Amino acid sequence: MAKYNWAIKGIIFMIVIWLIIYIGIPLFDDTKPMEPEKNIINLIIAIPAGVAFGWYRYKFLKEKLEKRKEN
Repeated sequence: MAKYNWAIKGIIFMIVIWLIIYIGIPLFDDTKPMEPEKNIINLIIAIPAGVAFGWYRYKFLKEKLEKRKEN
């Protein structure tokens, strides 16, 4: 499970972003209705986007940085 830690971090990051956008902001802004159930498709899209973000941020960039440090 430790070798897929980057995917879990990315998914959690995207779910937190979804929560902030569709639940957090409408709590403080009266002009936006609080209807997160209408945006479930965005949550479904957030999961593969989170995997892609996690791979890029925690795996690809880390390996690229290590190669630069070696040179």
